[in-house]
Amino acid sequence: MRPTPGLADERSVDVDEPRDPAPATDRPRLVAAHTDLTPPKEAWAEFLRHCLGCRVCSDVDRVCATAGDLYRAWEAASDRALRRLAW
Repeated sequence: MRPTPGLADERSVDVDEPRDPAPATDRPRLVAAHTDLTPPKEAWAEFLRHCLGCRVCSDVDRVCATAGDLYRAWEAASDRALRRLAW
């Protein structure tokens, strides 16, 4: 069977076809539950939890002081862990 010009066959997808609905924006994002993480991993998880829920962090044109503090805390925890490994 030859396709009719301008008409799609049964295997094609209609681009105007509705897609699955987007997930609700008011539900919290899932973050792994706290387990026995190392201090650097706990600090990084805290930083990520903040960034995922912060409106300021989601805007590339703004600077979030809390995220900066959490990032520096992660760096400090990582430095302490590295120093303990090195000695």
